[in-house]
Amino acid sequence: KHNMFSPFFKCTLGRLQSARQLSTNASSSPVRAMSPQAGAAAVAKVPAGDLHVSKPTWWLESRFHFSFADWYDPGRMNYGVLRVVNDDLVKPKAGFGTHPHRDAEIFSYVVEGELSHADSMGNREALGRGCVQYMSAGRGVTHSEMNDGDATCRFLQIWLSPDARGHQPQYGSSTYTKADRHNRLLHILGGNSAPPAWEGVNSPNTIKLHQDANVYVSELDGGKSLSVQLGRDRAAYLVCIEGSLDVNSTPLTFRDAARIESEDGPSSLTLTAGAQGAHLLMIEMARP
Repeated sequence: KHNMFSPFFKCTLGRLQSARQLSTNASSSPVRAMSPQAGAAAVAKVPAGDLHVSKPTWWLESRFHFSFADWYDPGRMNYGVLRVVNDDLVKPKAGFGTHPHRDAEIFSYVVEGELSHADSMGNREALGRGCVQYMSAGRGVTHSEMNDGDATCRFLQIWLSPDARGHQPQYGSSTYTKADRHNRLLHILGGNSAPPAWEGVNSPNTIKLHQDANVYVSELDGGKSLSVQLGRDRAAYLVCIEGSLDVNSTPLTFRDAARIESEDGPSSLTLTAGAQGAHLLMIEMARP
């Protein structure tokens, strides 16, 4: 029997409202110093050990990159328009029962197992590894996210601030295979402006966000590199989901993240997988 949404999680909505009173530029986290090279984007590592681990109930283990639910730190509210990055582990036959959202661009990227979504707009489906569920909460919607399967489900839940309040709520999803993201960037969500003109990007079914942001994923073989140019006044937040990789020579391992920022002009960004390969997600956006 499913576990319904508990009062514990309802405080998240209050936290989010408080966050909106802050400037989207007012973001800080315990990170390692930027490591710029000539012409290269600057990188600040966010070690996995600095993430907040939350175990509020028997079926959920979460790692918060920013303030969320029972954990509130005014110094770790956001990174630009990026408000929430949660790395969630949900045990079988449990999950987040029906609960409300408004004025947030929310998406989930499934890493392991299967995630089932149902909402007040009548959408209902279950998606597996590498698939994306997106919901623009707009002026208000309720939904649930459940693990109806027999194995633990791991997924990244990510929220961005919208470009305006009161959008019409909408839902979207995309199903992908490993081939779609294998040794190349897969553009899973786009924004309200033109995406970066990066070569070799796969964009078969990009969902549109109400924000100037782009989301990419990739699974790289050991030693494989990808190189792009981060535009002037642009930034990125990258999560090493599995494996390890170097981001402009800054090493990241399992669950580490990195803030990446351009210098005065377009800045080079090179991602090189470790010996065992790497699975990554990167959000490109305006620099905070």
